[in-house]
Amino acid sequence: MRKSVVAVLLLVFVLGGIPGPAYAVDCTKDTLADKFGDWFGNLGKKEKAKERHIAARKANRLADCTEKEAKKIRG
Repeated sequence: MRKSVVAVLLLVFVLGGIPGPAYAVDCTKDTLADKFGDWFGNLGKKEKAKERHIAARKANRLADCTEKEAKKIRG
C-alpha cells in the first residue's frame, strides 16, 4: 500500500512538471483526458443524449480554449 501511494505521488509530481505547451495546442483536437471525460460523463446514457452531451462539452472546451488563447495574446 505504501509503495503504491509513493508511486502515485511521484507520478503526479513528474506529470505536473510538464510545461503547458506540451499539452494540446490546437483547440480543436481532443486530448486523451477529454475523451476519457466524455466517455465517463456519458456512461449509461442513451445514444442521442450521448451525442448531445459530447457536442456540448466539445463546444465548451473550444470556447474556453479560444478565450485562454485570446488572453495570452492580449498579455
